[in-house]
Formats: sequence, structure tokens, C-alpha cells
Amino acid sequence: MRKMIVLKFGGSSVKNDFHEAVSLTKSIFEEKEVAVVVSALKGITDMLIKYAKTFDSKYAIKIADSYVKFARTNGVDPNILSPHIQELFNPPSLPKDALTDYILSIGELLSAVIFAEVVEGQVIYPWELFSAYGKFGDGFIDLKKSKKNAKIIYEVIDSGKIPIVPGFVGGMDGYRVTLGRGGSDYSAVALGVILNSELVAIMSNVEGIFTADPKLVPSARLIPYLSYEEALIAAKHGMKAIQWKAAELAKEKKILMLFGRTNNWRMGTVISNRTSRMPLMTYKDGLLLINVEEELEYRVIDEGPFWKLYDVPGNEGIRIIRELHKAIFGNVLSMLQEPGKHIRINRHKVGKSFEHMTFNQSFSRKFY
Repeated sequence: MRKMIVLKFGGSSVKNDFHEAVSLTKSIFEEKEVAVVVSALKGITDMLIKYAKTFDSKYAIKIADSYVKFARTNGVDPNILSPHIQELFNPPSLPKDALTDYILSIGELLSAVIFAEVVEGQVIYPWELFSAYGKFGDGFIDLKKSKKNAKIIYEVIDSGKIPIVPGFVGGMDGYRVTLGRGGSDYSAVALGVILNSELVAIMSNVEGIFTADPKLVPSARLIPYLSYEEALIAAKHGMKAIQWKAAELAKEKKILMLFGRTNNWRMGTVISNRTSRMPLMTYKDGLLLINVEEELEYRVIDEGPFWKLYDVPGNEGIRIIRELHKAIFGNVLSMLQEPGKHIRINRHKVGKSFEHMTFNQSFSRKFY
């Protein structure tokens, strides 16, 4: 049975660490079959949303200009983008919601065209690969139907090319449908499932998953191992590292996931059945999720065997998370996670080359 690595590069990685992403992809492809999922350049999806709502051409011009400049910067002839830029300015006549998703799909598609050109790969249209259901703006992937389309990927690989899949998009009743914000994560995990992949690596501008959002909580620490259940609960309540649909699918199908930073290929977190039993805290829409023993003086909305969800007004949630981090990290966590501490990965899960790999080492090691 064929084994494969699925790489997903987020919008920040595509925009700011493009050459690192390309190098990582090529390095793996020298030793292992690989498929790549890419996001739109950071900030593009927000502009596409505004364009879809207003049809103000200034947004379309900004989007086109961003990709033309990006192509030139990376040595790609921007003329290869012309067919898809034309789709942006002259979209087909479609029902309103279908038209919105059609427009939103163009960002990932443009990223994929440029990425494929540089790695000498081939773009796979996601609406031909992922059969979806649900509603526009929030589609779900039908794995059984999509698995029948896996031959599209294998044909590209057998031709000596790397398949590049625009994330965030599927096909539904002949239309393009988006999979919700963060849907490229979902695309990557679904691709991992239908290809029976060894692992799915989610590459971004941070080393992995932290005990809290490091942008809001500077003292947040990297979590080496996160269980499927922990990832799913946190993703549903504000953790941005992975979309909840992706976390749910990974949990259901037991897909091994790695999270790391594209720059320097630093891998920091594994999602599997294993847990580091470290604190994990999120805050979104007035709901605070924590998995520590401290009892808070707020109403408990829901709880599970290792977590509680509190109703916390205003911006109190961030303050509480910072205070909890300060209290905990001053004691236990500093002993649990020393700088440079090595983390070993199960050899039988991902291949013998990972046996001696640490998250402070290059991801360019062989995958078998």
C-alpha cells in the first residue's frame, strides 16, 4: 500500500517563507511521495470577502496586484495567473451564495498555481478532488466519494510531479463550496485520509501549538504532544492552530499530525493519542476554556473529564489566562519543558528516520 506525506502551508508561510516551503517540499519529494495543500496569501481571503460583498473593483485590483507582484518576486511569469485573475474580474452568473464561494476559492487557486510552477508540480482542482455536502461557506467533505478521486493524485505523482491542492475548497452539485475559515487544515487532513498518508504536517509561522495564543499571552509554552480530544475541544473554543473540522476528522481517523514553523523547518507539536498533560487555555466570544484544576468564580457552561468551559464577560478571559500562566509557569512548567528538550517520535508510526529526530532538528531528515 502506498504511503504519503501531506504538507499544508498556511497563508503566512506561503507569503513570507515561500522559498523555505518550496525547499521543504522538494526535500521530502526526493525521498517520499508528497502532496501539498496551500492557502491564500495572508490577508487575501479577507479582501475576497469584501469583494464578494461589494463587487468594488478596488479589491479585485489589490488582489490581482498582490499575486502578480508575488509571482514576479519568486521568479514566476505572472501571465500564468491570467485565466484565474480573469475569473476574479469576470465571474460566471451563479446563485448568490455559490458566487461568493466561487470568488473566495480564487485566492487558494492563485497560490497553488505559483507554488506548482516553482516546484514543477501540477495543480489539482479541489472541486474535482473533494466531493462536499452541506451549505455554501461551511461545506463538509464526503470521504467515501472523495476517496474515489484519489487516482487524480496518484496519476500526477506517477508522472513525476508533485500534486498541489488549493485548500479551503470542495465541489458540491457542480459548484465550488468553501469549507469554513481555516478550511485548508480540513483539506489537508481529508487528503491525508483519502491517501492513507503516514502523517499530515501543518506548517505555519509558529513552531507548533502553545498553551495559549502566544500573541496574547507572551508566557505561553510549546506543547510537545497534544491528544486528539484536547485538540478538538480547544479548536471548537477558539484555538487557531487547527480548524475544528480538521481536528475532528484527525481524531476519527487517527491521522498523525505534526505542527511546525516553515522557517527553519522547526517541528514543535504532535497530535496523536499521546498527551503532554500540559495546560491548554482558549478564550473566544466570552467563553474561557481551561484544563487546569483552579476553580474560577464564573459560571461553568460545560465540562469534561479534563476541562471546564466558563462564561467570562468582556476581556476578563485574557487576563485570567495570563494570570494562570504566570502562576503555573513559575513553578511546574519550567521543569516540564526545558529549552531545547528533545522529543522522540514513535518509530512505528512515521518511519524509522523519525526515531532520532528532535524538534530542534531539521525536518529534512529522510521519511523512511
